[in-house]
Amino acid sequence: MKVSLLKKFDSILCPPCCILGQALGTLFHDRTSSDRPLIVRPGGLGDLIVLCISLEELGLDPRNFHWMIEKRSKDWADHLSLDYSCYDANSFANLWKLAGRFSIVINSEQHFGLSQAAAVVALARQGKTFTFSTNRAAGWASKTVPYDPLNTHETIEFGHLLIQALGLKNPAPQIISRRRKTPPTAKPVVGIGGLQADSRSLSEDRWFRLILDWAGDRKFQIASSPADAPFARRLAERFQTRAEAIRLPFSDLCRVIEAAEEVFTMDSGFMHVASYYGVPVTALFTSGRYKKWLPLSAGSALVKRSDLTCQPCALFGQVPPCPYQYACKELDFSTHKINIRRGTL
Repeated sequence: MKVSLLKKFDSILCPPCCILGQALGTLFHDRTSSDRPLIVRPGGLGDLIVLCISLEELGLDPRNFHWMIEKRSKDWADHLSLDYSCYDANSFANLWKLAGRFSIVINSEQHFGLSQAAAVVALARQGKTFTFSTNRAAGWASKTVPYDPLNTHETIEFGHLLIQALGLKNPAPQIISRRRKTPPTAKPVVGIGGLQADSRSLSEDRWFRLILDWAGDRKFQIASSPADAPFARRLAERFQTRAEAIRLPFSDLCRVIEAAEEVFTMDSGFMHVASYYGVPVTALFTSGRYKKWLPLSAGSALVKRSDLTCQPCALFGQVPPCPYQYACKELDFSTHKINIRRGTL
């Protein structure tokens, strides 16, 4: 099942799929209901990590929920030992297994309505679903929660949804500053990301110049996904003995990031892993909404243009065609670095 294709036809498919999902869920209302809520979290790795941060900041353990996620996020789910199913892998079998089982279903998808079709499939008799008001299929939810798609950090938005869905008495969530989970014991890490997205794919030369200015005279490691490994290796070779390209299984890489002195990366999954562990991040932002996704670790910084009226342009994670040849990617470390001060960005 191609997720990109589902998103393309989401507005057409979500009404009939919600009707079908409700009918399917009703057939299984006699099943034993799970004693755990279900969280529907389609999207990439970063969304899942940030949602886990929101849960932890509310004093909740992400492992105490069942999750319905995309398979591209499963590495993080495995890393945290979450109980999960992937809606885009063995789709019908997984939906069949979850149908009619959950008294509380939290659909954390901000926009695409097919996520709500999955939520109503999983709903037990007299159960309730909760989602954001901006979801295309919000009308199929028992209760909706307002969502700001422009400026409010995603941890706060997820926090509002979780408080409503779980009946928590917690005060309204505020922007947080994550402290380190463990002391730094390893070299800084560069995380190569964004190469598959037109709006974030920096050239090798630009990465080299940005890393050079950021690293100073420090030695460091360069990490990447398997697809970006040749790019990372070429970069490391340009720094000769100062840099080492590393290829590790995902959980081992997370442990390297957790121990790192600092992380330098694109607005990407690397940034959110570092945020989760409270490791200071210097994050490159191009078209993305930095107020919604900025790193949460104390001592973090952004590198972004502040002179472009078109920036940021991303909305619900989608970047429109750019008439300006992605001028936001023309970054210079010394000119565009901004230290993060909570409450001022």
